[in-house]
Amino acid sequence: MKTKATLIIGAAVVAMYSCDTKNYTEEDRIQVTERLESFVDSVESAVQVVPVHNWSTIEERYDSLDARAEKVYNDLKVEDDNLERIEERYETVLKNAKAESENFERTAEMHMNNIESWWEKTAEDVEKGTQNTAEDIEAATRESLDWLEKNFDKLGDESKKKYEEISRELNKD
Repeated sequence: MKTKATLIIGAAVVAMYSCDTKNYTEEDRIQVTERLESFVDSVESAVQVVPVHNWSTIEERYDSLDARAEKVYNDLKVEDDNLERIEERYETVLKNAKAESENFERTAEMHMNNIESWWEKTAEDVEKGTQNTAEDIEAATRESLDWLEKNFDKLGDESKKKYEEISRELNKD
């Protein structure tokens, strides 16, 4: 009886193990490597165009592709430095992109603060006859508005909202 139970358990373990593993081919290894490298290429390109991204989603996707690649490499018992090289490149791209994103956000915040400061100052002078129009904007504030307009698609949601509110107010007749 004990032998039967052991055989059944052994068969179940073998069945579960065989469902979880696959015999991968060299083509599978090339494919997962190319997918991982393409993903890193796309992240690198994307951060050059728009510096602000959902980093957790990007990292989850990378981790998923990396885990799949490692599974294929381990199954084939391949030992080369492709995955390590791609991971190092990804980490560098991510580090640089996050730094660029933080810098962009600081710059956007500086320009937004500049405009808000001007807005508060001129809003107080409305009673004295000053009009809050686009023509009245000081040079530094104009530069900030131009920068924000140029980079509008790259701004965070809160900055976009503030910029739109101020623009609406400035364009009132």
